[in-house]
Amino acid sequence: GGQHGEDTCPAAHLRRMATETPAVLDIQKVAHASLAPIYDRIQAAASNKLWHQTTVALEELTKDACFAAEGNTELITLFAEFVVDQPSGSSWPGFASKMSALRLATIAITVSKQHPDSEEGTAAAVAHLEGVGAKITTEKEATLLIKLEVARRTLQAGKVDEAKAQVEECKDILDDLNELDSAVNSAFYLVSSLVHKTLGNAKEFYTSSLLYLAFTPLEALSPEQQQALAFDLGLAALCAEKMYQFGELLLHPILASLKGSSGEWLVGMLEAFNTGDIKAFEEVSAKHAAAIQQQPALVGNAQQLREKIRIFALMELIRDIPADSRTVSFAAIADRTSLPVLEVELLLMKSLSLGLVKGVICGVDTNVNVTWVQPRVISREALAKRVARLEEWMDKVERTSVFLQNETPEILA
Repeated sequence: GGQHGEDTCPAAHLRRMATETPAVLDIQKVAHASLAPIYDRIQAAASNKLWHQTTVALEELTKDACFAAEGNTELITLFAEFVVDQPSGSSWPGFASKMSALRLATIAITVSKQHPDSEEGTAAAVAHLEGVGAKITTEKEATLLIKLEVARRTLQAGKVDEAKAQVEECKDILDDLNELDSAVNSAFYLVSSLVHKTLGNAKEFYTSSLLYLAFTPLEALSPEQQQALAFDLGLAALCAEKMYQFGELLLHPILASLKGSSGEWLVGMLEAFNTGDIKAFEEVSAKHAAAIQQQPALVGNAQQLREKIRIFALMELIRDIPADSRTVSFAAIADRTSLPVLEVELLLMKSLSLGLVKGVICGVDTNVNVTWVQPRVISREALAKRVARLEEWMDKVERTSVFLQNETPEILA
Protein backbone atom coordinates (compact mmCIF):
# COMPACT_ATOMS: atom_id res chain seq x y z
CA GLY A 1 0.00 0.00 0.00
CA GLY A 2 2.81 2.40 1.00
CA GLN A 3 4.66 1.68 -2.21
CA HIS A 4 1.52 2.28 -4.25
CA GLY A 5 0.89 5.55 -2.35
CA GLU A 6 4.39 6.85 -3.24
CA ASP A 7 3.92 6.02 -6.90
CA THR A 8 0.71 7.99 -7.09
CA CYS A 9 2.47 11.14 -5.85
CA PRO A 10 4.01 12.45 -9.11
CA ALA A 11 5.95 15.34 -7.49
CA ALA A 12 7.83 13.03 -5.09
CA HIS A 13 8.44 10.59 -7.93
CA LEU A 14 9.89 13.27 -10.21
CA ARG A 15 12.03 14.72 -7.43
CA ARG A 16 13.45 11.29 -6.63
CA MET A 17 14.18 10.59 -10.32
CA ALA A 18 15.83 13.95 -11.01
CA THR A 19 18.22 13.87 -8.10
CA GLU A 20 19.52 10.33 -8.21
CA THR A 21 23.28 10.63 -8.67
CA PRO A 22 24.95 8.47 -11.35
CA ALA A 23 26.15 4.94 -10.61
CA VAL A 24 29.82 5.88 -11.18
CA LEU A 25 29.95 7.37 -7.65
CA ASP A 26 28.77 4.11 -6.02
CA ILE A 27 31.12 2.01 -8.16
CA GLN A 28 34.16 4.14 -7.22
CA LYS A 29 33.13 4.32 -3.56
CA VAL A 30 33.29 0.51 -3.35
CA ALA A 31 36.75 0.54 -4.98
CA HIS A 32 38.06 3.22 -2.56
CA ALA A 33 36.74 2.43 0.90
CA SER A 34 39.01 5.03 2.55
CA LEU A 35 37.45 7.76 0.38
CA ALA A 36 33.85 6.64 1.06
CA PRO A 37 33.11 9.64 3.36
CA ILE A 38 34.05 12.08 0.56
CA TYR A 39 31.94 10.17 -1.99
CA ASP A 40 29.05 10.28 0.53
CA ARG A 41 29.43 14.06 0.83
CA ILE A 42 29.46 14.44 -2.96
CA GLN A 43 26.31 12.31 -3.31
CA ALA A 44 24.46 14.09 -0.51
CA ALA A 45 25.29 17.56 -1.84
CA ALA A 46 24.64 16.69 -5.50
CA SER A 47 21.32 14.96 -4.84
CA ASN A 48 20.17 18.15 -3.10
CA LYS A 49 21.50 20.33 -5.95
CA LEU A 50 23.96 22.04 -3.59
CA TRP A 51 26.47 22.65 -6.36
CA HIS A 52 29.03 24.66 -4.37
CA GLN A 53 29.33 21.95 -1.68
CA THR A 54 29.45 19.30 -4.43
CA THR A 55 32.34 21.15 -6.11
CA VAL A 56 34.31 21.60 -2.87
CA ALA A 57 34.02 17.88 -2.03
CA LEU A 58 34.90 16.94 -5.62
CA GLU A 59 38.05 19.14 -5.49
CA GLU A 60 39.11 17.34 -2.31
CA LEU A 61 38.53 13.95 -3.94
CA THR A 62 40.52 14.73 -7.11
CA LYS A 63 43.58 15.67 -5.03
CA ASP A 64 43.89 12.17 -3.57
CA ALA A 65 47.18 10.49 -4.51
CA CYS A 66 45.49 7.26 -5.66
CA PHE A 67 44.25 9.02 -8.81
CA ALA A 68 47.81 10.05 -9.75
CA ALA A 69 48.86 6.38 -10.02
CA GLU A 70 49.97 5.37 -13.51
CA GLY A 71 47.11 3.98 -15.58
CA ASN A 72 44.33 5.24 -13.29
CA THR A 73 41.51 6.75 -15.40
CA GLU A 74 38.74 6.94 -12.80
CA LEU A 75 38.69 10.75 -12.78
CA ILE A 76 38.18 10.78 -16.57
CA THR A 77 35.12 8.53 -16.13
CA LEU A 78 33.84 10.53 -13.15
CA PHE A 79 34.16 13.81 -15.05
CA ALA A 80 32.41 12.44 -18.17
CA GLU A 81 29.51 10.78 -16.31
CA PHE A 82 29.03 13.08 -13.32
CA VAL A 83 30.37 16.58 -14.04
CA VAL A 84 29.77 17.20 -17.75
CA ASP A 85 26.34 18.60 -18.67
CA GLN A 86 24.35 15.71 -20.15
CA PRO A 87 21.76 15.90 -22.96
CA SER A 88 18.27 16.83 -21.79
CA GLY A 89 16.23 13.82 -20.75
CA SER A 90 19.26 12.08 -19.17
CA SER A 91 18.65 10.56 -15.72
CA TRP A 92 21.46 12.77 -14.34
CA PRO A 93 21.82 16.29 -15.81
CA GLY A 94 25.46 16.98 -14.89
CA PHE A 95 26.43 20.31 -13.32
CA ALA A 96 29.48 21.75 -15.13
CA SER A 97 27.50 24.84 -16.13
CA LYS A 98 26.56 25.41 -12.46
CA MET A 99 30.22 25.51 -11.31
CA SER A 100 32.47 28.57 -11.11
CA ALA A 101 34.51 28.61 -14.34
CA LEU A 102 37.83 28.76 -12.47
CA ARG A 103 36.98 25.69 -10.38
CA LEU A 104 35.72 23.81 -13.43
CA ALA A 105 38.99 24.60 -15.24
CA THR A 106 41.08 23.50 -12.22
CA ILE A 107 39.24 20.17 -11.92
CA ALA A 108 39.35 19.63 -15.71
CA ILE A 109 43.15 20.11 -15.64
CA THR A 110 43.57 17.59 -12.80
CA VAL A 111 41.44 15.12 -14.80
CA SER A 112 43.47 15.74 -17.99
CA LYS A 113 46.64 14.59 -16.22
CA GLN A 114 45.20 11.04 -16.17
CA HIS A 115 45.80 10.95 -19.92
CA PRO A 116 49.33 9.54 -20.38
CA ASP A 117 52.24 11.41 -22.00
CA SER A 118 52.07 9.31 -25.17
CA GLU A 119 51.08 10.94 -28.47
CA GLU A 120 47.52 9.59 -28.19
CA GLY A 121 47.34 10.53 -24.50
CA THR A 122 48.48 14.09 -25.20
CA ALA A 123 45.96 14.45 -28.05
CA ALA A 124 43.17 13.16 -25.78
CA ALA A 125 44.20 15.53 -22.96
CA VAL A 126 44.25 18.54 -25.30
CA ALA A 127 40.88 17.58 -26.80
CA HIS A 128 39.39 17.24 -23.29
CA LEU A 129 40.82 20.61 -22.20
CA GLU A 130 39.73 22.43 -25.35
CA GLY A 131 36.24 20.92 -24.99
CA VAL A 132 35.93 22.42 -21.50
CA GLY A 133 37.56 25.67 -22.63
CA ALA A 134 35.01 26.13 -25.45
CA LYS A 135 32.21 26.33 -22.85
CA ILE A 136 33.87 29.05 -20.72
CA THR A 137 35.29 31.44 -23.33
CA THR A 138 33.82 34.53 -21.63
CA GLU A 139 35.71 33.76 -18.38
CA LYS A 140 39.24 35.01 -19.07
CA GLU A 141 41.04 33.62 -15.99
CA ALA A 142 39.59 30.12 -16.42
CA THR A 143 40.31 30.24 -20.18
CA LEU A 144 43.93 31.17 -19.42
CA LEU A 145 44.35 28.19 -17.07
CA ILE A 146 43.08 25.84 -19.80
CA LYS A 147 45.25 27.43 -22.51
CA LEU A 148 48.35 27.23 -20.30
CA GLU A 149 47.81 23.54 -19.58
CA VAL A 150 47.37 22.95 -23.34
CA ALA A 151 50.70 24.78 -23.86
CA ARG A 152 52.37 22.60 -21.20
CA ARG A 153 51.16 19.40 -22.90
CA THR A 154 52.21 20.77 -26.31
CA LEU A 155 55.71 21.46 -24.96
CA GLN A 156 55.84 18.01 -23.37
CA ALA A 157 55.03 16.55 -26.80
CA GLY A 158 58.15 18.29 -28.17
CA LYS A 159 56.35 21.02 -30.15
CA VAL A 160 58.46 23.83 -28.71
CA ASP A 161 57.65 26.61 -31.20
CA GLU A 162 53.91 25.93 -30.96
CA ALA A 163 54.07 25.96 -27.14
CA LYS A 164 56.09 29.20 -27.15
CA ALA A 165 53.47 30.87 -29.38
CA GLN A 166 50.69 29.64 -27.06
CA VAL A 167 52.47 31.10 -23.99
CA GLU A 168 52.98 34.43 -25.78
CA GLU A 169 49.26 34.52 -26.63
CA CYS A 170 48.50 33.87 -22.94
CA LYS A 171 50.83 36.71 -21.93
CA ASP A 172 48.85 39.15 -24.09
CA ILE A 173 45.61 38.12 -22.35
CA LEU A 174 47.34 38.23 -18.95
CA ASP A 175 48.62 41.78 -19.51
CA ASP A 176 45.06 42.99 -20.13
CA LEU A 177 43.77 41.68 -16.80
CA ASN A 178 44.17 43.57 -13.54
CA GLU A 179 43.46 41.42 -10.47
CA LEU A 180 44.49 37.86 -11.24
CA ASP A 181 43.97 34.69 -9.24
CA SER A 182 47.37 33.49 -7.98
CA ALA A 183 46.71 30.06 -9.56
CA VAL A 184 46.66 31.71 -13.00
CA ASN A 185 49.95 33.58 -12.36
CA SER A 186 51.48 30.38 -10.97
CA ALA A 187 50.48 28.40 -14.09
CA PHE A 188 51.71 31.12 -16.44
CA TYR A 189 55.17 31.40 -14.89
CA LEU A 190 55.52 27.63 -14.58
CA VAL A 191 54.82 27.04 -18.28
CA SER A 192 57.00 30.05 -19.23
CA SER A 193 59.89 28.64 -17.18
CA LEU A 194 59.50 25.22 -18.87
CA VAL A 195 59.62 26.84 -22.32
CA HIS A 196 62.76 28.83 -21.40
CA LYS A 197 64.39 25.73 -19.91
CA THR A 198 63.75 23.80 -23.13
CA LEU A 199 65.16 26.67 -25.21
CA GLY A 200 68.19 27.01 -22.91
CA ASN A 201 67.43 30.64 -21.90
CA ALA A 202 69.04 30.58 -18.44
CA LYS A 203 68.23 34.15 -17.38
CA GLU A 204 64.57 34.00 -18.50
CA PHE A 205 64.20 30.57 -16.87
CA TYR A 206 65.61 31.96 -13.61
CA THR A 207 63.26 34.97 -13.60
CA SER A 208 60.15 32.95 -14.57
CA SER A 209 60.90 30.28 -11.96
CA LEU A 210 61.30 32.82 -9.14
CA LEU A 211 58.00 34.44 -10.19
CA TYR A 212 56.38 30.99 -10.28
CA LEU A 213 57.56 30.44 -6.69
CA ALA A 214 56.22 33.87 -5.68
CA PHE A 215 52.70 32.72 -6.64
CA THR A 216 52.97 29.09 -5.51
CA PRO A 217 53.02 27.78 -1.92
CA LEU A 218 56.20 25.73 -1.51
CA GLU A 219 54.26 22.84 0.07
CA ALA A 220 52.39 22.47 -3.28
CA LEU A 221 55.65 20.96 -4.63
CA SER A 222 56.84 17.53 -3.54
CA PRO A 223 60.32 17.39 -1.89
CA GLU A 224 61.67 15.88 -5.15
CA GLN A 225 60.16 18.71 -7.23
CA GLN A 226 61.60 21.28 -4.82
CA GLN A 227 65.08 19.76 -5.09
CA ALA A 228 64.95 19.58 -8.89
CA LEU A 229 63.77 23.18 -9.23
CA ALA A 230 66.26 24.48 -6.63
CA PHE A 231 69.11 22.75 -8.50
CA ASP A 232 67.99 24.07 -11.91
CA LEU A 233 67.66 27.57 -10.44
CA GLY A 234 71.18 27.37 -9.01
CA LEU A 235 72.65 26.29 -12.35
CA ALA A 236 70.73 29.03 -14.17
CA ALA A 237 71.97 31.70 -11.74
CA LEU A 238 75.59 30.63 -12.27
CA CYS A 239 75.38 30.27 -16.05
CA ALA A 240 73.04 33.12 -17.02
CA GLU A 241 74.80 35.94 -18.83
CA LYS A 242 74.65 39.37 -17.23
CA MET A 243 73.32 38.01 -13.95
CA TYR A 244 75.34 39.30 -11.01
CA GLN A 245 72.78 39.09 -8.21
CA PHE A 246 71.82 35.77 -6.54
CA GLY A 247 70.46 37.27 -3.33
CA GLU A 248 66.80 36.49 -4.06
CA LEU A 249 67.57 32.83 -4.65
CA LEU A 250 69.85 32.54 -1.60
CA LEU A 251 67.08 34.01 0.58
CA HIS A 252 64.43 31.66 -0.86
CA PRO A 253 63.41 28.69 1.34
CA ILE A 254 63.48 26.35 -1.70
CA LEU A 255 67.30 26.15 -1.40
CA ALA A 256 66.88 24.38 1.95
CA SER A 257 65.56 21.37 -0.02
CA LEU A 258 69.13 20.75 -1.27
CA LYS A 259 70.49 20.38 2.29
CA GLY A 260 71.58 16.77 2.77
CA SER A 261 71.03 15.95 -0.94
CA SER A 262 73.62 15.11 -3.60
CA GLY A 263 73.25 18.68 -4.90
CA GLU A 264 74.11 20.43 -1.64
CA TRP A 265 77.49 21.55 -3.04
CA LEU A 266 75.65 23.92 -5.39
CA VAL A 267 74.46 26.01 -2.42
CA GLY A 268 78.10 26.36 -1.31
CA MET A 269 79.06 27.49 -4.78
CA LEU A 270 76.24 30.07 -4.94
CA GLU A 271 77.30 31.44 -1.54
CA ALA A 272 80.92 31.68 -2.70
CA PHE A 273 79.81 33.72 -5.73
CA ASN A 274 77.48 35.91 -3.70
CA THR A 275 80.28 36.96 -1.36
CA GLY A 276 82.90 37.06 -4.12
CA ASP A 277 84.95 34.48 -2.23
CA ILE A 278 87.30 33.02 -4.84
CA LYS A 279 89.06 30.76 -2.31
CA ALA A 280 85.71 29.19 -1.27
CA PHE A 281 84.82 28.75 -4.98
CA GLU A 282 88.11 26.93 -5.62
CA GLU A 283 87.52 24.68 -2.59
CA VAL A 284 83.98 23.72 -3.67
CA SER A 285 85.23 23.15 -7.26
CA ALA A 286 88.01 20.84 -6.11
CA LYS A 287 85.99 18.93 -3.51
CA HIS A 288 83.02 18.28 -5.82
CA ALA A 289 84.87 18.02 -9.13
CA ALA A 290 83.15 14.71 -10.03
CA ALA A 291 79.65 16.10 -9.48
CA ILE A 292 80.51 19.28 -11.41
CA GLN A 293 81.74 17.17 -14.35
CA GLN A 294 78.21 15.72 -14.56
CA GLN A 295 76.81 19.21 -15.32
CA PRO A 296 77.49 20.16 -18.96
CA ALA A 297 76.32 23.74 -18.29
CA LEU A 298 79.09 24.26 -15.71
CA VAL A 299 81.76 22.44 -17.72
CA GLY A 300 80.92 24.42 -20.86
CA ASN A 301 80.94 27.72 -18.97
CA ALA A 302 84.07 27.16 -16.85
CA GLN A 303 85.91 30.20 -18.23
CA GLN A 304 82.87 32.51 -17.91
CA LEU A 305 82.32 31.34 -14.32
CA ARG A 306 85.87 32.39 -13.35
CA GLU A 307 85.32 35.78 -14.95
CA LYS A 308 81.95 36.10 -13.21
CA ILE A 309 83.23 35.36 -9.70
CA ARG A 310 86.00 37.93 -10.20
CA ILE A 311 83.33 40.56 -10.94
CA PHE A 312 81.47 39.48 -7.78
CA ALA A 313 84.75 39.80 -5.83
CA LEU A 314 85.34 43.29 -7.27
CA MET A 315 81.84 44.44 -6.25
CA GLU A 316 82.29 43.09 -2.73
CA LEU A 317 85.66 44.83 -2.40
CA ILE A 318 84.10 48.17 -3.40
CA ARG A 319 81.05 47.70 -1.14
CA ASP A 320 83.30 47.19 1.87
CA ILE A 321 84.98 50.60 1.34
CA PRO A 322 83.21 53.67 2.81
CA ALA A 323 81.33 55.57 0.10
CA ASP A 324 83.32 58.77 0.63
CA SER A 325 86.73 57.20 -0.06
CA ARG A 326 86.18 54.88 -2.96
CA THR A 327 89.40 55.32 -4.88
CA VAL A 328 90.69 51.79 -5.28
CA SER A 329 94.15 50.80 -6.51
CA PHE A 330 94.63 48.19 -9.23
CA ALA A 331 96.92 46.33 -6.81
CA ALA A 332 94.10 45.96 -4.23
CA ILE A 333 91.74 44.71 -6.96
CA ALA A 334 94.36 42.28 -8.31
CA ASP A 335 94.84 40.88 -4.81
CA ARG A 336 91.10 40.42 -4.15
CA THR A 337 90.26 38.98 -7.61
CA SER A 338 93.35 36.73 -7.99
CA LEU A 339 94.28 38.47 -11.23
CA PRO A 340 97.59 39.83 -12.56
CA VAL A 341 97.62 43.66 -12.19
CA LEU A 342 97.82 43.99 -16.00
CA GLU A 343 94.38 42.35 -16.37
CA VAL A 344 92.57 44.52 -13.79
CA GLU A 345 91.75 47.33 -16.22
CA LEU A 346 89.96 44.87 -18.53
CA LEU A 347 87.90 43.53 -15.59
CA LEU A 348 86.95 47.09 -14.62
CA MET A 349 85.95 47.95 -18.19
CA LYS A 350 83.73 44.88 -18.35
CA SER A 351 82.09 45.75 -14.98
CA LEU A 352 81.49 49.34 -16.15
CA SER A 353 79.99 48.19 -19.46
CA LEU A 354 77.63 45.81 -17.61
CA GLY A 355 76.44 48.73 -15.47
CA LEU A 356 77.51 46.97 -12.24
CA VAL A 357 79.96 49.72 -11.31
CA LYS A 358 80.09 53.43 -12.19
CA GLY A 359 83.25 55.48 -11.96
CA VAL A 360 86.40 56.67 -13.71
CA ILE A 361 89.43 54.50 -14.47
CA CYS A 362 92.76 56.26 -14.24
CA GLY A 363 95.31 54.13 -16.10
CA VAL A 364 98.20 56.47 -15.28
CA ASP A 365 97.64 56.32 -11.50
CA THR A 366 96.53 52.66 -11.80
CA ASN A 367 93.40 53.20 -9.75
CA VAL A 368 89.66 53.63 -10.16
CA ASN A 369 87.41 56.24 -8.57
CA VAL A 370 84.05 54.51 -7.96
CA THR A 371 80.88 56.59 -7.66
CA TRP A 372 78.36 53.71 -7.49
CA VAL A 373 78.23 49.91 -7.18
CA GLN A 374 75.23 47.60 -7.63
CA PRO A 375 73.70 47.13 -4.14
CA ARG A 376 73.72 43.65 -2.69
CA VAL A 377 70.59 41.83 -1.54
CA ILE A 378 71.01 41.76 2.22
CA SER A 379 70.98 38.34 3.90
CA ARG A 380 68.91 37.76 7.02
CA GLU A 381 72.08 37.69 9.15
CA ALA A 382 73.34 40.99 7.75
CA LEU A 383 69.89 42.51 8.18
CA ALA A 384 69.82 41.41 11.83
CA LYS A 385 73.21 43.11 12.39
CA ARG A 386 71.92 46.33 10.83
CA VAL A 387 68.79 46.24 12.96
CA ALA A 388 70.97 45.80 16.07
CA ARG A 389 73.17 48.75 14.98
CA LEU A 390 70.10 50.89 14.34
CA GLU A 391 68.61 50.00 17.73
CA GLU A 392 71.94 50.89 19.38
CA TRP A 393 71.97 54.23 17.57
CA MET A 394 68.32 54.95 18.52
CA ASP A 395 69.16 54.11 22.13
CA LYS A 396 72.05 56.60 22.04
CA VAL A 397 69.78 59.29 20.57
CA GLU A 398 67.20 58.60 23.29
CA ARG A 399 69.83 58.82 26.06
CA THR A 400 71.25 62.06 24.60
CA SER A 401 67.76 63.54 24.38
CA VAL A 402 67.01 62.68 28.03
CA PHE A 403 70.39 64.09 29.10
CA LEU A 404 69.76 67.38 27.26
CA GLN A 405 66.28 67.72 28.72
CA ASN A 406 67.61 67.20 32.25
CA GLU A 407 70.82 69.20 32.04
CA THR A 408 69.98 72.04 29.67
CA PRO A 409 66.20 72.54 29.55
CA GLU A 410 66.60 76.16 28.33
CA ILE A 411 68.25 74.96 25.06
CA LEU A 412 65.33 72.71 24.24
CA ALA A 413 62.64 75.18 25.32
